[in-house]
Amino acid sequence: MIGKETFHKISVVFLYLFFALSPFSISLCQIFTGTSLFFLFLDCIQKRELPRFEIQTLFWILLYLSFLFTPISNGNETNWKKTILGSEFGDVWMAFLLLHHTRLSYREKTKLKQAVLVGAVFLILSGLVSLLFPYRLAPYVMDGFQYIEGKRLPHLLVVLWQKLPLYLPIGFQSTHLTYGGLLAIYLPSIFQRTFRCFQIAKTKPIPYFYKIFFLASSFVGFILLFLNQSRSIWFGLLFGIFLISLQKKIQIKKYLPALSLGILVFVGIVFFLYQNNWLFQRAIDDLFAKRSLENQRVWIHKMNFAILKDFYFLGIGSGNYQTEFITQAKTLVKEFPELYYDLSITPKSHAHFDFLEFWILGGFTALVSFLSFLYLETKLILRAGKQTGFYLGFFAIVFAGSFQCYLVDDEVLLPFLGILCLLPSGKLKNFTQPLPSKKKDEKKVFASILFWIFLSSLGALYLTKTPAKDLFFHRTRTDLNFPAALAQVSINASAPVNVPEGTKELYFKLAGCLDHDSNFNETHKVREVPVGFQIHWEDLTSGELPEFIELEIRKRESFDQDKEYRVQAERIVKKVSFKNSKQIQRIQVGPKEYLGKEPEFIDFGLKYTWKGERPVLPRIEISGNCE
Repeated sequence: MIGKETFHKISVVFLYLFFALSPFSISLCQIFTGTSLFFLFLDCIQKRELPRFEIQTLFWILLYLSFLFTPISNGNETNWKKTILGSEFGDVWMAFLLLHHTRLSYREKTKLKQAVLVGAVFLILSGLVSLLFPYRLAPYVMDGFQYIEGKRLPHLLVVLWQKLPLYLPIGFQSTHLTYGGLLAIYLPSIFQRTFRCFQIAKTKPIPYFYKIFFLASSFVGFILLFLNQSRSIWFGLLFGIFLISLQKKIQIKKYLPALSLGILVFVGIVFFLYQNNWLFQRAIDDLFAKRSLENQRVWIHKMNFAILKDFYFLGIGSGNYQTEFITQAKTLVKEFPELYYDLSITPKSHAHFDFLEFWILGGFTALVSFLSFLYLETKLILRAGKQTGFYLGFFAIVFAGSFQCYLVDDEVLLPFLGILCLLPSGKLKNFTQPLPSKKKDEKKVFASILFWIFLSSLGALYLTKTPAKDLFFHRTRTDLNFPAALAQVSINASAPVNVPEGTKELYFKLAGCLDHDSNFNETHKVREVPVGFQIHWEDLTSGELPEFIELEIRKRESFDQDKEYRVQAERIVKKVSFKNSKQIQRIQVGPKEYLGKEPEFIDFGLKYTWKGERPVLPRIEISGNCE
């Protein structure tokens, strides 16, 4: 016989499984969430009561409803099945996860926090495995515990002692950003438990193993967070710590020695990795480089603000972002054809900025709903007392959402909403009626959040002012496809580039241009203009130019590696050798030569050979469209 609390207990069990196993699979995550909600509604039906929709839940639902305003006004042109089920609005069901907030008892929330701890341990363990494993875990498991040739491999971080390779840790996730987002949500539970463990140990004995376990877990979690290189999450967690400290009186002098030591160790690790690891070096350099792989963010925000200009009031509606992105991008590609490929592989499913994403889709209604939701949840978190640190991930995701759409990523969004269900309920008197000083702190913290969103929005707008001609550059790579920094300097340089003394050979690949003219969904046409560049042998002022150059004409597949989940194949179609002509040497390749089944890149491999002791690289002149 089914008891009065049976459905409720089953709902809590699936919620426990959801927290514990989310780090492994988004499918499991959604199944457990959906099942938990199913039994929650059965419990409501059995007890003949309606679920209690708190105002923050209503704001989150209104946020998604605003995505339908434009489709409703364009009813005859809207594919409703796709809009409701296959677009951003389809995630509205996740909002009902917030209904657990008022239906869970204090004891149940405490147990569910234990599930979060278990999930955090699983997240750390999967990160450690991916750090050491030569294949990506998710496809490896899905393909029957085997590696299928051509599937993308994890990024190599470093090889220790010339024997032990370490890879970019991503756990069972498909990207390091998703894994970083999960770390931001789960790790605070480990950090807080470790801190509380040592606090309690001052007044009563705690098993030694217990303390060592949580201390080690915190340390490993921090290292994984650092190696994961989700920079937005790094700064997001620091932002969260800053916000929480605004309502606490912290004696800086007390923690200054430990803080100073921590900063020195952190700086030392950063310096070591920067000097010895190209992937980490790129992550740091991209923060300050004018023209780098971060250009994708510039292109995205150019499209974002172009869309907002026309749809700022009601938004474009659910399921229309990619269409509007392409509409805006087509005009840009017509003027600068070389931008087509980078724009085509740029993710076009969302705005890469949570605040702008919601504004673009739902207009002012979404904007007000999102900010209201943030305000109400901020109040609840700051009234959680000693448990406030447990919810540090909330502030981290809000901050990091200015660089990525973390709240559009189901793997992050569901745990994000789930954590908020564990906030203390508003039944306690001292919880619902905070002191005036506490209310002032709440306003101060939320004002800081608003200031950051406003500031980051201005930063995104500023990026759009970057001239389109500065958004493309020809990349150079070594034979192992790592960035070739020295060769990169020689591209469109003003003078020859010095090479380390004694260098006799230098090889690098030069990324060229597509052998087809393309503009998104328009038909690809074989390009008429030859692909080429110029080598300047004639402007030597000092040093010695190469005696010979061996030129490879290469063809490389063109597709989105992240989407296809495999690497681009490349091949050498011709080799030619040249002597130093002491004048401008023009290299040209006819696009109709060596055609493949699909559009491909015409790239070049260059191997320079010197005889002297003072080698310099000749500068290479190449236009954006290889003309």
